[in-house]
Amino acid sequence: MKKNFVRVMLFGALTLTVGTTVTSCKDYDDDIKNLQEQIDKVTSTNPVSTEDMKTAISSAIQTLQTQLQTAIDGKADAKAVQDLLKTVEALQTALDKKADASTIKTLGDQITELSTKVNSIDGTLTETKRELEAKVADLTEKLAGAASSEELEALAGELSEAKNKLATVTEMADNNAAAIVSIQADILELQKLDGRITALETFNQNAASKDDLADYVAHSELAGLVDDEVLELLKDNGSIAKYVNDAIESQVLAEASAINLSIKGVDGKLATLSSNFDTYKQEQATAYQTVTGNITTLTSFKTAIEAALTDGGYDNFAAVLTEISTIKESYGYCATKEAFDGKVEAYLTTYKSDVDKQFTALETRIKALENQIQSVVYIPEYEDGQVKFMSYYYGKGEARKVIAQADPIQVKFRISPATAAANFVANYTPSFDAQEIKTRAAEEIYSIEGTPEVDEATGIVTYTLSTTTDKSYAISLNLKAKDATKNLTDISSNYFPVIADYRVIETVKLYSPNESENAMLSDNSNSKIDYGTGAKVLMTGKDRAGKDITDEPISESAVKKSFVVEYKLIKEDDHADFTIEKTTGILELKTYPGTSGHQVTAQAEITMKDAAGNTVSTTTTKFAKVTASNQIVKTVAVTPSGLDGVEFKSKGEEATVFDVDLSGKYSNLDIEEDAYKALKSECFNFETGAVGGIKFAFKENTTTNDLTVVVPAGTPADTYEGVKLTVTVSPTQKFTITANATVQITKANYDLSYNTDITSDGAISLNPVYTPNEKPESVSFTCDLKSVFSNYIEVKAKADEVGASIKFVLNGGTSIAGVTLSEDNVLTIDGSKYKRATAIPVVVTVVGKNTQEADVTLSTSPMNLSITPASLAGTWTKTVSTPVKIGSDNLSSTFDLANGFSWTASNGKKIWDAGKVNATDWAVSSLEVFGVARPTFTVAAADQQYVSITEAGVLSLTETGKLLKKDTKKTITVTINAAPGWGTITDYESNRTVTVLIQLGTASDLIATD
Repeated sequence: MKKNFVRVMLFGALTLTVGTTVTSCKDYDDDIKNLQEQIDKVTSTNPVSTEDMKTAISSAIQTLQTQLQTAIDGKADAKAVQDLLKTVEALQTALDKKADASTIKTLGDQITELSTKVNSIDGTLTETKRELEAKVADLTEKLAGAASSEELEALAGELSEAKNKLATVTEMADNNAAAIVSIQADILELQKLDGRITALETFNQNAASKDDLADYVAHSELAGLVDDEVLELLKDNGSIAKYVNDAIESQVLAEASAINLSIKGVDGKLATLSSNFDTYKQEQATAYQTVTGNITTLTSFKTAIEAALTDGGYDNFAAVLTEISTIKESYGYCATKEAFDGKVEAYLTTYKSDVDKQFTALETRIKALENQIQSVVYIPEYEDGQVKFMSYYYGKGEARKVIAQADPIQVKFRISPATAAANFVANYTPSFDAQEIKTRAAEEIYSIEGTPEVDEATGIVTYTLSTTTDKSYAISLNLKAKDATKNLTDISSNYFPVIADYRVIETVKLYSPNESENAMLSDNSNSKIDYGTGAKVLMTGKDRAGKDITDEPISESAVKKSFVVEYKLIKEDDHADFTIEKTTGILELKTYPGTSGHQVTAQAEITMKDAAGNTVSTTTTKFAKVTASNQIVKTVAVTPSGLDGVEFKSKGEEATVFDVDLSGKYSNLDIEEDAYKALKSECFNFETGAVGGIKFAFKENTTTNDLTVVVPAGTPADTYEGVKLTVTVSPTQKFTITANATVQITKANYDLSYNTDITSDGAISLNPVYTPNEKPESVSFTCDLKSVFSNYIEVKAKADEVGASIKFVLNGGTSIAGVTLSEDNVLTIDGSKYKRATAIPVVVTVVGKNTQEADVTLSTSPMNLSITPASLAGTWTKTVSTPVKIGSDNLSSTFDLANGFSWTASNGKKIWDAGKVNATDWAVSSLEVFGVARPTFTVAAADQQYVSITEAGVLSLTETGKLLKKDTKKTITVTINAAPGWGTITDYESNRTVTVLIQLGTASDLIATD
């Protein structure tokens, strides 16, 4: 009967079997495939049996014995090897029996001593190692001389195989004793495990009672796997729970794990199999989740068994063992959830660690790639791509002398990628390979001087080369990586020609860019002639092939070494007025200003010396005769179209720009057109010649010095003459360009015209507007002043074009109460606040701003408006004319003086009537609408003691008034005072008084009215 509960242990044994049969580094793909196939065969429906385990362990032992024999055969002295094997076995036995520390130490020391002795013996492995070393050396030599790619590939394969064998044999031969000890220990462990599996198999066949179980546990092969407590429980019919917890399984699994670790040292392939097995477990995650429930059931069985045993629920242990066997058959292959979680966590931890290591390795490789050069390309300095070492000689035959040997030259290479240039010097060792047309150079032809210059931004590296050869070669730059651990590759540039050449000099002369200059200024201290800058020593003679060479420049290095150039004045004409610097060749007058018309001739004296410093020849080169004269500045006047009539623009607008045409005028300026267009911007002085802000300027986006004249906005109307541009071509040449400009104002464009339907002279009358009409709460006047002018829209458009505006100024800028003028030039008068008795003045002009922000009037003359609002004073009405009489019969009465008087507004609604404010026809107080006060009643000061009058106009006698003489008639005039906002109340002046007659001794109706 198969025992599934030992499935985990059997996996360990299977792992040992497969792992120990693989002893080389070849065919990893096949190994992994075979291992996976074996794992795939192990399923819940096809578990590993004890027969499988025994077969696997037997195979592992056989393989290890073969390896052990190989290690033993490597030594000639078999006795030392046998002693070592026996000592290892003795140590293993001592460890199993838990011997004391001194015994184990003694055996360990013996193994160390025997290992040293075994390793010192030369055996067959040592001889094999020597043979393989010789074979590797031979293949390496053959590989270097391989004639074809096929031969190269075949030799490389043989060499790789030989090196792998050598590594394996070297490890075994160099530490032969360690291999023997390790393999022998592994064999002993496997033999012990085989015995334990045999015991398990016997138990599987015979277990049926408590006595059988006890015998099994007491078996010598399983001694130590089950502790005394479990054994005691079995003897005393105690709890079987400890057995259910798989103590045996756990112990066997621990043993298998220990052996697994030991075997891992024999072959690293076990780690791969372990990883694959973990992967398999992960793939079976779903099955493990199902198992969690099964384990719960197993726990329930355990509890039930314990209770049954306690209560005597079973007849004998046979029934218990039968159920235990059933449980193990069903669930023995399962792992606990905690164990599974632990393995998963351990796997993930290991996996993460591996991934982190891989990332670290990748970062290292990426960093290495950044510093790894992909290509090196030579950068030619000249079109033909050649580099030349040039030497110079003078004379013929035996009289020929060396004038100058070849000097070091610089060659440049572009490194790709440019980032690799940063650590270029630190990472690579440079050298140059040189090849002649037919033979390869056998020595270093070219030497590198100093440290190369590295431009990290562009990736350009510059080397300085020197040579002593007189031959021509094709050379390349070879870069060898200094540190092999940085994964840097060796690399070479393309080949380029380096020519060793020479010239035989017959004659020399000096060429100067200014050798033909024949004029300078006598009144300008900047006027000098520089013969030295750009000067070259030219030779005439033969090249290496004997061909004629005419006026070829000698290299600058050769000139510095072997030629002395000295500038002098020829002592003729007016040379005493001039001076020349002998090394730089700068000619100038001794004093400025000098005399116009003086002349001088300069020359260059060339002394040629040989390599020893001896003078071999002296020649002179004469320059053109120079005449010093006063400077004449050429001037051209330009007249751009429209510049003579520029329409004024208000400040803030864009400037008016006029193009300047210089066609046909360059000759008048003594300059070629192309030369003018090539002048630099600093040659042009625009500011100094500006007049009133008007100046010359470059045309926008010009690249050929095209010009314009710019008239800034706000430039006042006027004529501006002499606007000038000064152009300095050189310290000794300049010219000027001039222009005149006129800024004007076409006033007719800005003159406003009255709308004759409204006014012909600017006088405007306004009518009041009552709001709302039915029951007003306000009265006002409104006028859109723009409508007063018939051409307002046209004039405004013209003004807008030049940034001007139509300006309305109210009352000279002084405010008027109740009057406002909006930004849109709408005049509004508030009837309750306006008190002005005269017309409202408004002045209208069209104005712009000049550069000083001051107003500029564009119209011919201002337009004056006189605005008069209609009077709001109203009309006064008096309907009674009979005087008031106070006599003896009514002296204590009151008298309504306001009765019959009223004040009516222009809209026909009464403001005040019979002493009362009209509150019926107005939304608010009528007095508030017009901003006026209630009419008042007054009498002469002398009469105020006799009468009293209320606000409403009710009169009565005072106590003093009642004391008036009875026979005397007193006449008092009462005046009603009404004050409008402005204007005059119609019919008010003649109807504003009431006469009061007082005669206390007479009845009122008898008082005479005179």
